[in-house]
Amino acid sequence: MPRGLHNKQRRQKKAKGALPTPGFGSPIAVRGMHPSGYKEVQVYTLDDLDGLDPAEHAVRIGATVGRKKRTIIQEQATAAGLKVLT
Repeated sequence: MPRGLHNKQRRQKKAKGALPTPGFGSPIAVRGMHPSGYKEVQVYTLDDLDGLDPAEHAVRIGATVGRKKRTIIQEQATAAGLKVLT
């Protein structure tokens, strides 16, 4: 929230953008979920796949993971029935 004395956004000038208002948030039960309905989990190693539920979790492989390890993680995830997000 803008706090400055002369802040145009605090004074709600049209050109400076609207302030966030309550009322249009998503329900708490689905907040932070992927649009497909799964909870998104970042994966960097094969150990990160342990304990994930295919009905509840979807996997996103980290950007710093190399090609060789990425293919291994992707094969293990699909074998376990997990959805791999791209």
